[in-house]
Amino acid sequence: MTRNVGPEDRIVRIVVALGLGALIYFKVIDGTAAIVTGVVAAYLLLTGVFVRCPIYKMADIDTSIQEQSYSTTDDRSGL
Repeated sequence: MTRNVGPEDRIVRIVVALGLGALIYFKVIDGTAAIVTGVVAAYLLLTGVFVRCPIYKMADIDTSIQEQSYSTTDDRSGL
């Protein structure tokens, strides 16, 4: 799979995953909710670290930086 997670998205995923992990560690969330939260945190952390998201792939979403075309003076003058 190719990269489809951008740098901002990657940072947000990792920070949210660490925050959810802290909530589980400090027992703010427990029981079944802790298991579900742990799975979500693990998914976010792994997709943030590996810069690939299977859900983005299925939805054909790409937040990674792509090469942008730029305008030169020749393009603006119609040459």
